[in-house]
Amino acid sequence: MSNPIFDEYASALDSLPNALEVSFTRMKETSLTCETFDYSKVLLTRLRAFYCAQSRIKDFLGKRVAQAGADFFVENVLFSLQLFNAIENLNLQISSERAIQPKRKAIRPDVSVWREDRLLAVIECKTQLGWMRNNWESHFAERERKLKEASPEAKLFVLVMTSCNWSGFDNSKANQNFFCILKDIWPTQISKAIDLSLVESPIENLLKQVEKL
Repeated sequence: MSNPIFDEYASALDSLPNALEVSFTRMKETSLTCETFDYSKVLLTRLRAFYCAQSRIKDFLGKRVAQAGADFFVENVLFSLQLFNAIENLNLQISSERAIQPKRKAIRPDVSVWREDRLLAVIECKTQLGWMRNNWESHFAERERKLKEASPEAKLFVLVMTSCNWSGFDNSKANQNFFCILKDIWPTQISKAIDLSLVESPIENLLKQVEKL
């Protein structure tokens, strides 16, 4: 029987959940507020690290396409919202893929915000809108219509990672219901120092809207 092989990559993956929990606890224990804690920097640091890692893995393995980042983006938006909820003592429930109605084929938004069993808002998270650059407004209007049918008082928010491949939000709902974090740049193009001048709309803008719910 051969000796067991130590796999550094498997070990790194095993450590990820613990690292996530430890970082959440440490950030929560700082007891900072939205005015002093840089949620955008935390989010962008993670997005940069993820996309750079996937780019290097793609090159090393000779893959044609890097691993998609949509789920990672949702997870870290969820992290930011749950951290904000805990630090600000908002007593909300922040969920992902939770059905907004107890029936088959009910909408399961990327992120939903609840107070007990009352749905307050849903947040649609997109890495970019290049594929719907010409009809994003009508697309989200239809999403909002379906949401209002199920929960008339709930609000729809849209959070997009970058304006790469499209012109960005240009209507009155920008920074109220629609938010785009990065200005026409992909996370791999961000330096480790995180230049916040590259930010179109910091995630704090969304957090402040959630706080008003």
